Amino acid sequence: MTIYDVAVIGKGLIGSAATRHLAGNFPELKICVIGPDEPENRRTHMGVYASHYDQGRITRVLDPSPLWGHLARESIAQYPVIEAASGIQFHHRVGCLRATDIPEHIQQVDDCAGSFQPPHRRLDAASCREAYPYLSFSDAFVAWDEGGEAGYINPRSLIAAQLKVAEDKGATVFRDIVTKINRVGDCHEIHSREGKARRARKILLTAGGYSNTLLEKKLRLRTKSHTILLAEIPPAEANRLKTMPSIISAFDHPLVDSLYMLPPVPYPDGKTYIKLGGSGWNEILLDATENDLELLDWFHSDGGQDIADALKRALHKMIPGLKALSYHSTPCLITFSAHGNPYVDMLQDESVYVATAGNGMGAKSSDEIGRIGAMLCATDNWHSELDRNEFRARYYEGGLK
Repeated sequence: MTIYDVAVIGKGLIGSAATRHLAGNFPELKICVIGPDEPENRRTHMGVYASHYDQGRITRVLDPSPLWGHLARESIAQYPVIEAASGIQFHHRVGCLRATDIPEHIQQVDDCAGSFQPPHRRLDAASCREAYPYLSFSDAFVAWDEGGEAGYINPRSLIAAQLKVAEDKGATVFRDIVTKINRVGDCHEIHSREGKARRARKILLTAGGYSNTLLEKKLRLRTKSHTILLAEIPPAEANRLKTMPSIISAFDHPLVDSLYMLPPVPYPDGKTYIKLGGSGWNEILLDATENDLELLDWFHSDGGQDIADALKRALHKMIPGLKALSYHSTPCLITFSAHGNPYVDMLQDESVYVATAGNGMGAKSSDEIGRIGAMLCATDNWHSELDRNEFRARYYEGGLK
């Protein structure tokens, strides 16, 4: 039996990134990544499902959190490298408009803009209406119109690109569902639903909301339901909105923390959709501590109909006169950590490591999160004080239950 030096469990956005960095930086190591492909039918699938089975995730640097600004900046810098090495395009530079009426957020985003200085212009509501006459803005809002590399990524294509480069560098990809990990001598034996058993000296767990199902000592994770609305639009409407950026709007509201919206994006069914989602809106905590049954039930659904209806109203308020052909909602998951940052740490005896918890912001920053997890796992050392101070999920600081 082949014994791998590192097995990455979970080949989503963070896992595929970690695998590329491991294979590229440590050619002397035997690296594998284990995780299923996207199933053909979400409603009948009885295994692991993922929120990254989608065509659009917003990418930008400007953020109220300097940590997430840093993660985004470092990840975005790698996009052209990954595209060139893989031959797969996933990055769309359409810009990102961030708007808020919360004074604290205004100061935080201004600070981030000063620190990282991405190409952007600061706009008041009147300037927003002048720049984007098809959008509606409250007079109370301040906005940052970020250009340069901001826009959106295709998460399916990003994962395909990361895995292609990793395989070209010698990593092995196994398309299985991991069900159990147990210690055998100085190795870990990894069992899959498909009846396979593989061994590795080290494990890097990047399984998102499913992570606790494979751990004896559980991470302090909160896995929440999230509903997305997709509005199908005709070609003429897509052309009218061709200059539309990605949009994030945060505001002071008792039920909703923020809304985000992507510009018209082509989907595999040949249709073009505007995607809309929100946070804090009747989200349900899903228990994935011991098994994935609650997650499975959620992914078999269409999400929350009440949330979808509210998103539809918000969409037409943000784009008055929008001509949509149809609407449908889909389920998604967001996995939160106790401190709002990713968990990247060693969990036991210098052989089990974790890089997980995107907190709803992980897609755009997944390459840097995966890189830090890969470097820690391969070397047992933190490579900067920022890594250590910002990412560690310590036993006594909320990381482990």
